[in-house]
Amino acid sequence: MEAKWYKARNCYRVWVPARLSEKRRDCRRFFETKEQAEKFIFETKRSGSVELAELAVEEKHILGVIRQSQKYEPRLLLEAWQRYEKEEIGDDRNLTVQELAEKFLARQKAQGRATRTLIDDRSRLNAMTKVIGHTRAGAVKRADILRYMEGIAPGTNRRSHYKTLKKLWRWAHDLGHVVNDPMAKLKPLDEWGINNEVLSPELFQRFIRVVQGLEGPREGLEAAQQYKGLLAYFVLGGLQGLRTCEMVRERAKDPVIQWRDFLWKKQLIVVRNEVAKQTRARDKLRYVPLEPATIKLLKPPTATGAVIPVADSTFYRMRQKLCKEMRVRWPENCLRNSYATYAQTFRGSGDVARAMGDSESTVKRFYVRTLEPGVGQNWFNLPQEALVGSSPKVSEKQKTPPSV
Repeated sequence: MEAKWYKARNCYRVWVPARLSEKRRDCRRFFETKEQAEKFIFETKRSGSVELAELAVEEKHILGVIRQSQKYEPRLLLEAWQRYEKEEIGDDRNLTVQELAEKFLARQKAQGRATRTLIDDRSRLNAMTKVIGHTRAGAVKRADILRYMEGIAPGTNRRSHYKTLKKLWRWAHDLGHVVNDPMAKLKPLDEWGINNEVLSPELFQRFIRVVQGLEGPREGLEAAQQYKGLLAYFVLGGLQGLRTCEMVRERAKDPVIQWRDFLWKKQLIVVRNEVAKQTRARDKLRYVPLEPATIKLLKPPTATGAVIPVADSTFYRMRQKLCKEMRVRWPENCLRNSYATYAQTFRGSGDVARAMGDSESTVKRFYVRTLEPGVGQNWFNLPQEALVGSSPKVSEKQKTPPSV
């Protein structure tokens, strides 16, 4: 077929051969412009019926195999081809889910995401790629993701998987790796779990005494100095509500609370913008009022650098060893939970939320347990025996004088 000028009608004419005509005979079509005529030729060749098209032997074989299926319908074949053409965009059109996940993790690392975030994302994406990693990313459908998610046991772990996968597919869609985001309308199957376990004031005070070397981890063990490096963690987490990530670095260059952030005369701690947890808030800087017990326990004559100089791996091993020696189970996030819970029994929820760097709704939802008004003051008012300079506690065995 070819578009030619037809002088008699002052337009362009196209002769349609019988093999491409629905009437199965030669016919003519007329167009005002050459562009319209050429568009008609292109669409006619593209959408010509299978019956009228000139098929190669291989094409006839493939169509024959497809038509043997009981589910075969002509429209399904056309829809599959149209969907394929729509998905075939960009240089990464043939990426598998495995390759897409690797690209996303490389991007997360290049963006400087926290080590813990990278570890969690990698673990969840590896679990997904074991199931659908070989699938072409552009062909993944909502049902594929839902089927995978339902294979995970209900609970917070599945909710965390949803969060990571949501990030992956939104990023892939925004960058054009896939045309459709399979999770765009997929809702999480679970609610976030609520971690609101708290320590008792008595157990917290016992931790404070042990890490100062004023008391042995348990009966029969002498007081040790090896846990003194944990004092700032218990004080800043329990009495000031700071996050672990704001106190303990994961990597050498991570910003954390420094001794210069303590404004002793103004009785404030400055949580700098770069130290605070990186959320969507534009300004993350906050000032946390210093508790009297914090000043007594931490105010040094002179100090510089990070308040907790060790990396998170060393810190977690030390805390684990301490709990093992004390025969105490450590509830997740218990210091921050305790701070929020006890502080709200005698302070306004707005003041507590500002000190923690969270919204009031977040504090109420995740951290707070309902207690009798005022009882939380026992948490912050540490007794004299929990402060540095008190005489170490000794067991009855240690009190017995040695035999002569």
